[in-house]
Amino acid sequence: MTKTITKLKEHKSIQLAKSAGGLATIGEKQLAKISERMVEIDRANHTTGRKNTQTTNQLMTLTMLTDAPYRRLRQCLAEIESKRSALDEAFWNMKKAQVRIDRWRELGDEMSMIRADEKEHGMQRSKDYIDGAFKEIAVFQEVYEEVRLAHNIPVNWDERDAEEDEIKHHIRQAFRQAHRDVVNTGRIGLGNMEYMEQYGIHIQTAQKIIIDYVAEENVMIEKGNFPTINRLYVFLDRMVDTFRDSHKDVLARIGIKVLIKDEYLYLEEKDGNT
Repeated sequence: MTKTITKLKEHKSIQLAKSAGGLATIGEKQLAKISERMVEIDRANHTTGRKNTQTTNQLMTLTMLTDAPYRRLRQCLAEIESKRSALDEAFWNMKKAQVRIDRWRELGDEMSMIRADEKEHGMQRSKDYIDGAFKEIAVFQEVYEEVRLAHNIPVNWDERDAEEDEIKHHIRQAFRQAHRDVVNTGRIGLGNMEYMEQYGIHIQTAQKIIIDYVAEENVMIEKGNFPTINRLYVFLDRMVDTFRDSHKDVLARIGIKVLIKDEYLYLEEKDGNT
């Protein structure tokens, strides 16, 4: 298939040069070299056809906003759905393109045949992008399963499971962002102060805890013992244990009795219960 596409490119490139009436720099010799090198370009293009590498998707897309497992599962689902929608669109576009090609071939006049050739060429060129979308879907499916298993999440998890994990997510995220503020400016920024208060965390308490944590890390660094990201993860998990019920004071203040309302959730049957 690659050789066929390359021949088509060689043919079209030479035709383009001739139809332009001769180019100032590119002649037959240069065109031959370009065409020869296009074989490798076609091969290398099979490595593209998608926006991000596997590394970027797994270490950036899935960590941009959170380290909560259910949020990462939902991100995988969103990425898969996005790629599947693109494939659906490509499928119908190719179906419509084939109908147009058949009609142009039936007409048989010169312009119709050119249009048919052009459309077929475009369909060939789109295959790497279709292949890339399938590759991204496959990777996110693998990641979805790995994350689910790593966190002992059941196959039939539902909206309640995800909702119950949200408090832990927001506590971690609030302290992660506040920690960045303290490292950067020496104090928690106004936005993260508001974020913490929404989940019942007293700002001065949080600031004292974070400043003490940063001081501990600085002592380690001064002694030549450089902390790893795992120490931050342990700190964030400790904050979850410390403040996991703080939001209940906010609910009481607002007047909300039940945070998670099952009546409006998609629930799976588990152990005989819905």
